Amino acid sequence: MTATAPPPAAALAQEIRVRLAENAVPGRAEAERTYLKHELTHLGVPVPAVRAVVRGVLRAHPGLDRGSVLELAEELWAPPVHESRTCAALVLESRVGLLRPADTALLERMLRTATTWAHVDLIAPKVAGPLLLGHPQVAATALRWSRQEELWVRRGGVLAYLLPLRSPAAFEEHFGGFTALADPLLSDPRFFVRKAIGWTLREGAEHHPAEVADWLAGRLERVSGLTLREALRPVDEAVRARLLAARG
Repeated sequence: MTATAPPPAAALAQEIRVRLAENAVPGRAEAERTYLKHELTHLGVPVPAVRAVVRGVLRAHPGLDRGSVLELAEELWAPPVHESRTCAALVLESRVGLLRPADTALLERMLRTATTWAHVDLIAPKVAGPLLLGHPQVAATALRWSRQEELWVRRGGVLAYLLPLRSPAAFEEHFGGFTALADPLLSDPRFFVRKAIGWTLREGAEHHPAEVADWLAGRLERVSGLTLREALRPVDEAVRARLLAARG
C-alpha cells in the first residue's frame, strides 16, 4: 500500500486557520494586541489552543517532509495575523528535526518581518537553537544576525544560543561563541537586546555560575544593570551582591 501524499501547504494552512477561528475567545483579541503593542490582526485565540491546533493538524498529517513543512510555515507566516504567524513558528518547532542549516534563510526572513518579541522568542530559541546544537556552522548565522541593526534580527541572533547554553553538556562548546557574539552588544541601549543577553546568560548560570559571573565581572563598566541582574539570578547571593555593588 502506498502512503497517501499530504495535502498541499495552502490547504493545510487553511485548515489551521479554520480551527483557529473556531477557538477564538470573544473580547480577547483587542486586549492581546494592546499588550503586544503591534499592528497585526489578532483573532483572540489563547496560546494553549493555538498549540493544540498545530498538534492536531500535524498529527493528522504525519507524512509531511521537509519541503512541505517549510511551505506550510511560509503559508502561515504570510498573512499579518498574530496567531497564524505563531502557528508558522510552532510548525517549524514541531518538525525542527527535519530542518537543515540552509533553512535559516527562512528563519531570517521571518525575523526581519516580525513585529513582536512573541514570535522572535519562538523562532530563535525553539528553531534556530536546536539547529545550532545539531549543526555548529549555524553559529556563523547567529553571529551575522547579531550584527544587524534590526532589533528582532539582533535579538534572534542572541537567543539562538539560549538552548545551547541551557544544556550542561553543550555549554562548554558554545559559551565562547556566545560571549564573542554578545560582548559588542553590551552597549546596545535597547531593552529587548539587553534582556536577551541576560536571559541567555542566566540559562548558562543555572549550571555554570562561576563561568558566567567571571565573564560579567570583567565587563562591569559596560554591562547594563538589566543584563547583569537577569544573568545573575541563579548565582550565589554573595557573588551576585558583590558584582551588583561593584557595578554601582
